[in-house]
Amino acid sequence: MDIGNILREARQARGLSLEQAEEQTKIRRKYLEALEEEAFDVLPGRVYVRGFLRNYARFLGLDAEALVARFEEMFPLEETQPVTQPLAGVEKKLRLSWPSGRLAYVATGLLLAVLLLWGAGWLVGLTRDTAYDVVSQDKPAGTPGRSSPGNTGHTQNQDAPFPAPTSTGTDNRTPEGVHLVLNVTDETCWMRVVVDGKTMFTGEVAANQSKSFQAREHIWVKLGNAGVVNVQVNGRDLGVLGDRGQVVSREFSASTQG
Repeated sequence: MDIGNILREARQARGLSLEQAEEQTKIRRKYLEALEEEAFDVLPGRVYVRGFLRNYARFLGLDAEALVARFEEMFPLEETQPVTQPLAGVEKKLRLSWPSGRLAYVATGLLLAVLLLWGAGWLVGLTRDTAYDVVSQDKPAGTPGRSSPGNTGHTQNQDAPFPAPTSTGTDNRTPEGVHLVLNVTDETCWMRVVVDGKTMFTGEVAANQSKSFQAREHIWVKLGNAGVVNVQVNGRDLGVLGDRGQVVSREFSASTQG
């Protein structure tokens, strides 16, 4: 017997309708129908199929792990295509977009010539400044660009072409932002975390594992099995954000902090 018939017969044996199963499992009816029809492409992704199948089977009193294993056997994970192939195509396209390699050489030569002319002019100016200091102070000139201890007057003149960066001092202010910790208590949970607009993590986290993230402004998180994830924001324990098998999206910012 296939997976769909096992689920459907178990539900009917318990005298439950799809609406009742939806209310008790918190799994949308269309996903329950997809599981019973084995229309797994209706679900958002492979991780959701496994999570919903496991939770629905447990609700019906079935061997959840056996059904998940059967799903993996019937629908094995396809191998990921190597990333190097599209990159090679992009590199080839970039090479073809250049009208001629000579143009690059000409541009490089012009840039080097400009830099050399600028450097020569700077050296001439530096030499004149050094000679003026020698005459006015009546002391031997030191190495251009360096100063000896106690000769502070020469340091200002000789270092004028390249002034030292201004020190801003030590910033003792406490950094603001959002610190998020996700602890998976049991089972597994697929999650996606976006920090300040950049995706920092997408994947499945096993039981008894945790993930932590730091943001300057905001963190957006999506949990595929919210009932097994304990959430902490800036040291504040928010508990779980939903039920087992429930998909929950939440955003935390420095102003709201949960």
